[in-house]
Amino acid sequence: MKLTLLVLAFLLSIAAVNAQEWEVYKNETLEFRAEYPDTPDKTVQKVATAVGQLDMHMVMYAPNSNNDNAVYSIIRSDYPEDSFTDADEARYLEILDGAVEGARSNLNGTMVFDRSVTFNGFPGRYIKIEIPGAYVYMNAILVNNTMFIAQVICETEKDNNSSIQKFLNSFDIIKVRE
Repeated sequence: MKLTLLVLAFLLSIAAVNAQEWEVYKNETLEFRAEYPDTPDKTVQKVATAVGQLDMHMVMYAPNSNNDNAVYSIIRSDYPEDSFTDADEARYLEILDGAVEGARSNLNGTMVFDRSVTFNGFPGRYIKIEIPGAYVYMNAILVNNTMFIAQVICETEKDNNSSIQKFLNSFDIIKVRE
């Protein structure tokens, strides 16, 4: 009987977590939508890169506690259009390679996996990086001269929780400039 009550309590707690209402965040200026566990914060930082200084727009939610993950974020950076003049598939892959290696290097992490993907016809990468005590999941999508990165960071013991894929799969581009 005691075991049955424990199992029932466990199942109810899972149902409550899965039933949690997530908030749809839509930003027409940044041209994306995603679902967050709660209201995210939007910031912009200047970042020095090989192609010059870029604005890095970040829409991030970092729960205080009682969440499977430490961070949920979407990052958008626009590269100079002239760096994509006559760009071919190899150039796009080179940019994605640089973003993936830059992420791994900046985090001083170990690549767990790195998969090439296509998202709405655009090239991308799905990666997982191990850092001390945590994993970083990233979907990097290159849309013309714009890089979108959907990212989740979770503690090692909370790896593979359902909120990771829920967030990453909720990301969508809502407009693409002609």
